[in-house]
Amino acid sequence: MEKVFKNWDIRRIFYLLGGMFFLFTAVKDQMWWIAIFGIYFMSMAIFRFGCAAGNCELPLTQKEEKP
Repeated sequence: MEKVFKNWDIRRIFYLLGGMFFLFTAVKDQMWWIAIFGIYFMSMAIFRFGCAAGNCELPLTQKEEKP
């Protein structure tokens, strides 16, 4: 439970807000297929998987120069 509430960054907040937007829009307009996207983005933010967990970034590596 501690992982859910720790290390929130701006990306996770955007995923949560976007997911809430899709979910509320789906309920309001009764377009239930949009709710799938809302649930997906909200779960990405809450459970830190996908890009919300930092898996989309490539690590910076430097070439070692031979003397």
